[in-house]
Amino acid sequence: MKYVLSSALLLFACLNLPAMGAEEGALRLKKGDVVAFVGGTDLVRLQREGRLEAALTDHFREAAPKFRDLAWDGDTVYFQSTVRERWRRQAFGDLRNQLKRVGATVVIAQFGKIESLDGVDKIKDFVSAYEKLLDDFSADGRRVFLLEPMTFEWDGVGGPARERYVEAIRAMAERRKIVLLPNVGKDSAMAYARGLTGVAREPSPKLVKAVRGKHRLWNEYWRPANWKCLFGDDSRRVFSNAAHGRPSFRQEWETYPKLIEAAEARVLRGELPEVAEPAPLTGFKDADVKKELASFEAMDGFEVNLFADESLGVANPLSIRWDASGNAYVACSDVYPQIEPGALANDKVIRLIDVDGDGRADKSNVFASGLNVPTGMEVAPGRVYVGQGTELLELRDLDGDGKSDVRKTLLSGFGNGDSHQTINSFVWSPGGELWFCQGDGIESRVETPFGVSSLFQAGVFRLRPRELRLDGLLDDFMGPGNPWGVVFDDFGQSFVIDGAGGISYLTPASIPAKRRLRLPRIGRPGGYCGVECIGAENFPREMQGEFLLGDYKKNQISRFAVSDDGAGFRVQWRKPLLRSRHRNFRPIDVKVGPDGAIYVVDWYNPITCHQDDFYRHPGRDKTHGRIWRISPKGRALPIPKLAKASVPELLNALLSPQRWTRFKAKQVFDETLY
Repeated sequence: MKYVLSSALLLFACLNLPAMGAEEGALRLKKGDVVAFVGGTDLVRLQREGRLEAALTDHFREAAPKFRDLAWDGDTVYFQSTVRERWRRQAFGDLRNQLKRVGATVVIAQFGKIESLDGVDKIKDFVSAYEKLLDDFSADGRRVFLLEPMTFEWDGVGGPARERYVEAIRAMAERRKIVLLPNVGKDSAMAYARGLTGVAREPSPKLVKAVRGKHRLWNEYWRPANWKCLFGDDSRRVFSNAAHGRPSFRQEWETYPKLIEAAEARVLRGELPEVAEPAPLTGFKDADVKKELASFEAMDGFEVNLFADESLGVANPLSIRWDASGNAYVACSDVYPQIEPGALANDKVIRLIDVDGDGRADKSNVFASGLNVPTGMEVAPGRVYVGQGTELLELRDLDGDGKSDVRKTLLSGFGNGDSHQTINSFVWSPGGELWFCQGDGIESRVETPFGVSSLFQAGVFRLRPRELRLDGLLDDFMGPGNPWGVVFDDFGQSFVIDGAGGISYLTPASIPAKRRLRLPRIGRPGGYCGVECIGAENFPREMQGEFLLGDYKKNQISRFAVSDDGAGFRVQWRKPLLRSRHRNFRPIDVKVGPDGAIYVVDWYNPITCHQDDFYRHPGRDKTHGRIWRISPKGRALPIPKLAKASVPELLNALLSPQRWTRFKAKQVFDETLY
């Protein structure tokens, strides 16, 4: 039987309500009502956008309802992260208890879109699971409203299967006499608002901004970064404790309910939420580039110079990459390890330009700001990819002024349980895929055109950006516990390094598998972060194909080679490329640049792991940063200009002995063809 019911009949008849006037809708709120939103990525983004909640706030202003967002990226009727993510059940209880905890009297839920990718054969299972959820939603006298699933944002995805799921939801709503709000038109927020309120008044931009500010505070409370240090096995570590006159992590987190309450009051008064002034940034008082240069011991035949520091905006740098014109991009974070309650994150990506080609940056500008601990970054023609917390962003400079004009959330749902283990160490594979890591405090569930891609605890992601196919590799401790770097050799073999656990080869695990067979460790444990394979003709022949990695605990750039060992590999350690006697030298990214030099991202900090020191420790340096450049003496290479190269020039560049040049030429050529 094909269930077809007009939205008008479903809206009124199913509730056995009398017909309502033009200014009435399905939802009626009174004083004391609390509306909870439950669903997946679409509802997460609707809440973050703020217009739906702002429209409801405006319409029911006299009732002064409260809104609580329990939606979670990747949630389905079968799996809700707010309950299933590690330690949340212990901290907040099951779904019914969470709804009680927030005082929910109304539930607005949306499911069915991502589930439809399972196919029509799974509709019966879907309805059965949804029915159980509705029992939880409606318990304790709560009123329930359903939102029809949106259409897919990706061309060619969904189709008839999604429509069959919508029909099943309509039939279920009719049986249970629950209102189902249709998704009519391209503007989903206002379509749902019309169905709920009976009017279509667009909320003012100021009100939307105020709601967004309140929602940001709620999100930082309900889905806090570093939650494993609040509720998990790490809650007893030094990081979470009070010290130096500052409250503990838990005490600080417990201030959020009052901030949220104050923000809600300001929303109803038509005022924007107050923004807290962050504490003054601390810095190492004896920072001195000359002394730091003097502390270096480089290999014979190599020299070190400063490429950039805080005078060009580089503070707390995390990674460095280049565009096809040879301009460098550096991701920086002074928010790390934790946002302060009520403050706005303003981490940045800095663009650096070496105008005269002398190996020192001359100019800089802020390419993007307002970021929140951007632990991953890579550059492609016309775009920069940034990983921050739960999101993968695509930033674009449309007018060529070196500043991002468009910021798009490409994918979301990556875990944020530990801010030094969020998605990190972005790198392009030889085939043009984007690979990146996550650590053992992370649980990721990401909606893609191919369904929900999950990766629990430590592992590696492989993304094909154009089709958004995201594969999780090394799921659940099949590999390193805290991976912070993936690298490919000249034959495309892949290796992964660990912030605490050594080196492993990754190639045998380059297919999604959940067999829990651990990869063997082939390199001794250390503090490794950032890795690169040497492939530049200005380096000695014997070093070609060797690897460099940031060895931040030893304050050095370590070097190793690999050789065959049966079906795997063996590591042979070589003499370090660079040592430092300065304890603040913390190399966390190492990359060969377009001129054949080695660029080292120096976090520059006396404190290494945030879990082993107080999270508000005044010794954390938040004002300095260095990009060092290591080059063979007198053997700098000219920087190729590939961004505007002709097709014959690009084809010629594909024959270059420089790995960087070959790959960038391939990227530009591929973009031209695409």
